[in-house]
Amino acid sequence: MITKTDYKDKKEYWDFQRKKEYNKEMVFNMAESFEGRVYNDFGMVNLQDMKQLLWHRVKPEDYEEPRKGWVPEDPNYRFEWEGPAFMPKFKTYEDDMPKTGRPVVLRAKRDKSN
Repeated sequence: MITKTDYKDKKEYWDFQRKKEYNKEMVFNMAESFEGRVYNDFGMVNLQDMKQLLWHRVKPEDYEEPRKGWVPEDPNYRFEWEGPAFMPKFKTYEDDMPKTGRPVVLRAKRDKSN
């Protein structure tokens, strides 16, 4: 866990390490979506091998900045004031699409016989 004093002393170092860890988590999460769907000449590709293969191909200059609210899975890269691991959800294409149609409102009929 990263303490406040350690972070203040080595801010650039810890910022880069956390950026690297964020990108590694992103690659590993993406690789998990391929599980059971990627084959080579010998059969299904091992998920751990694929994660490592993809991660080693990412260049440091291609790293993305961590999303706001992200907390690393590895406790060694968490700040002491952060809670449990958290990866914010990505906005999808469907999230940006306008809602069509009008909302349906169900209303109960009143019984006038009472």
